[in-house]
Amino acid sequence: MPVLISGVLKDGTGTPVQNCTIQLKACRTSTTVVVNTVASENPDDAGRYSMDVEQGQYT
Repeated sequence: MPVLISGVLKDGTGTPVQNCTIQLKACRTSTTVVVNTVASENPDDAGRYSMDVEQGQYT
């Protein structure tokens, strides 16, 4: 079952970060995830992001 990962990406001064890519890379193979699978998302202008990913271990 997928899980939702969401949040707001901010820099060290608290300013929302945009024009970047957030990536999660699977660390190992499981019944639902293949190792090295990558999920990515681009934050909006306010730094908000959300992605649905299968349960697993990511870096």
